[in-house]
Amino acid sequence: MGKSVAVAEEKTVGHIRSIRQKQLLNQINALHYQGSPLIICMQHKNYDYCVYLKANPEPVVDESITATWIKDESAPASLSSFTLIRIILNTSQTSYEFLPEIYRIGDQTISFTVPKTAQESGFRKQIRFTCVGKEIPVTLTQNAIVFTGKLLDYSVNGILVNLDAGEDRSFNWLNNNYPARLTIQGENDPVYTGQVTISPRGHGQYLLTPNLEAKPRYAPRKYRSRRQKLVPSPDLIFNHPITGKKVRLKIFDLGSLGFSINENATRASLIPGLLIKNAQISFTSNLLIPCMAQVVYCNFDEEDPGTVRVGCAILDISIQNHLQLIDFIQQAQNSNTYISNQIDPEDLFDFFFETGFLYPKKYAEIANNHEEMMHSFMTLYEKGVEISRHFVYQYQGQIFGHFSSLRVYRQTWMNQHHAALRSQRAGLQVVRSISEYMNDSYQLNPTNIKYIIGYYRAANKFPQHYFGTYVQETMNPKISSLDCLSYVSEARRFIGTQTGLADNWILEPAAISDLTEFHGYYQSISGGLLPEVLDMTAEEFGNQTLTETYQACGLTRKRELHVLRCQGNPKALIDVQSSDIGLNLSEITNAITVYLIDPSPDYFDMVSFAVHEFASQRNKMSDPVMVFPNSFLTNCNFHVDKEYTLWCLDISLGSESYMDWMNRYC
Repeated sequence: MGKSVAVAEEKTVGHIRSIRQKQLLNQINALHYQGSPLIICMQHKNYDYCVYLKANPEPVVDESITATWIKDESAPASLSSFTLIRIILNTSQTSYEFLPEIYRIGDQTISFTVPKTAQESGFRKQIRFTCVGKEIPVTLTQNAIVFTGKLLDYSVNGILVNLDAGEDRSFNWLNNNYPARLTIQGENDPVYTGQVTISPRGHGQYLLTPNLEAKPRYAPRKYRSRRQKLVPSPDLIFNHPITGKKVRLKIFDLGSLGFSINENATRASLIPGLLIKNAQISFTSNLLIPCMAQVVYCNFDEEDPGTVRVGCAILDISIQNHLQLIDFIQQAQNSNTYISNQIDPEDLFDFFFETGFLYPKKYAEIANNHEEMMHSFMTLYEKGVEISRHFVYQYQGQIFGHFSSLRVYRQTWMNQHHAALRSQRAGLQVVRSISEYMNDSYQLNPTNIKYIIGYYRAANKFPQHYFGTYVQETMNPKISSLDCLSYVSEARRFIGTQTGLADNWILEPAAISDLTEFHGYYQSISGGLLPEVLDMTAEEFGNQTLTETYQACGLTRKRELHVLRCQGNPKALIDVQSSDIGLNLSEITNAITVYLIDPSPDYFDMVSFAVHEFASQRNKMSDPVMVFPNSFLTNCNFHVDKEYTLWCLDISLGSESYMDWMNRYC
C-alpha cells in the first residue's frame, strides 16, 4: 500500500487556476480565524453600477455558509435593489471568485452554498490587508489642513481610510487633484509618513495611493558599504507595523547599513518610508541581530516580475550587534579577516615581537608593568568591550596582520598598533577592514565615531606616505590635518633648579576661556582639527562621559586640564591623562601633554616646573611628556626622544575622499 500524501486541491484550466470545494471551505475557515472578510460584489438592478461590500463568514461545517455584513456609511441603506454578481475570497497567495447557485440576501446576513469549484480572480492583483477590529489612527494633511481618521484596509497600491469631518472642517477642502501627506500611527510613534494621491469613495472614505518612489535614508555616497549575498541567506523577522502580521522574508543581500529582501508581488506589504522598529536579522534560531530599519525602495525584480526587491536602511542597532554584523559580512568576503575576535594576548605579543613592532627600547619602557599590561590586553582582546576594536588577518591560527582602534575621546577613535608579518597583503587588508568599518559606522549614533586619529613617526614610511600624502591631496585641514608634537619618554627629565613658580605665575584648573584662547592660537599656526579631535573645545569642557564608559568596561581613563598663567594670561594648557598601562604601547594615553599658547623659550622653566609637579603628584616620573608645538623644546635647546605626527580625519566630511584614497592605495 502506498503512502498517502496531502496535496492542495488546486488545478489549472488553461491559464486560469481553480480551487475545489474542499479547499475553498478550508480557506473560508482561514478567513474566519484571521478575522478577514469576504468581498461581496453587488450590482444595481436598474442603474448597472456595482458596489463591493464586506461580510465576515461564520465557521464552516459544510457547504452552507452564513456571513454577517460589515456595514459602514458607504453601504446602501437597502440591498433589495441589488443582485449578487460574485463572491471574492482573498487567500494568502491569491484571490478566488465564485457565484453560488443558491443564496439568500438579508439585511444582516448573506447565506449561500459553496459551489464545487472557484476560479482565480482578476479582482485585484494585490492582496489587501483588512484592519477591521483594529483601531489604527491616521492623519491626512493638505495645505495645512489636517483630517484625522482611522485605517480600514491596506495594500502597497492603495490605503483605504475613513476620515472624520466636523464643524471646523469640510471634506470639500480636500483637493483631489493635488497630493496630500498621510501619517499612520503606531503604538507610540508614527510608522509611516508619505505623500499620497486622493480618491474619494464617499461618506468620508478615501482611497489613498502612496508614492512608491525611493526615499533614501542616508545621503548618496560613492563608497557605500559593500553588500554580500550569504549562503545560507538569513531571514528578516518582524511584526508588520500596520497589519500586525508576523512576517518572515529572505534577505537577498546584506550590508552593514542596510539590506534588501524579496517579497511576493501579490503579497507585497512594504512601501518606501515604512518604519520597522523591532526587526530581527535571523541567521539561526539562536542567533538573532535586532535592529530598527526603514524601507527606502521597492522595485520589481527584472529576472522575476513576480518578485519585489525591497531595500531597507538600518537606522538603529547596538554597538556590539553592529560589530557582529560587520564581522559576518567581512568574513564572507575574506575568511581570513576577523573583527574583534578573541585573541590570546600571548599570541599577539609573539606577533608584535616577530614583526619588530615591539623593538627592544619600546619593550624596555613597558616591561616593568607586565601584569597590569596583560590585564589591559585581556580586557580589550577577550571581553569585547565597546571602547576598542581590533582587526586581524589570521591564517590557520597564525596572526599575519593586526590593526586596532581605541576610543580615546568622546567622538574620537585612535588607530594604533598596525603591524604585519612578511605579508603586504595582510597589512593592507587590515587597513582596508578598519577603514570600511569606520566609513560604515560613523553614520550610526551609538558608535560615537566622528573623528579618527593616529600618531606616527616620520621615519615610519608606511604611515608617512599613506596618511601624509592623503592630507596633501585633500588640501583641506578641516577634513584632515597633520600636527607635530615632541615626545619625551620620561617626565623626570624635566627636573630643573626651579623650586616653584615665579611671581605673577599660577597653575590652576583650566577655564572655558583658556580653551577658546588656545583654539585661536592653534588656528593661527595650524588651522587643523586638533582642538575638536582632542576634546579641547568649550563644548566638550568638563564632559565625563568617556571616564564613565571606561569604568563600565573595568578600565580607567581620567583627564585633568590645567592652565599655566602669567599675570592672568594663559601661556600653556597642561593635559594630564591617566589610564591603564598597555592601552597604548607608546603610553600616549597615559601621558602629560603641554599645549603652548605662547611658545616663548623664556617660559621653559615654568613649563618644566609644571610638568615635574604633576608627575611627582602622580608618583609616575617615568610617564612620557608630549609638547605642542614641536618647535618649543627645540628652541629651548631641550633634547627630545622622538617626534610624533598627529593625523586627524573628520570622517563625517572626509569619508568619500578618504575611501577613494584607500581604494587606490590598497
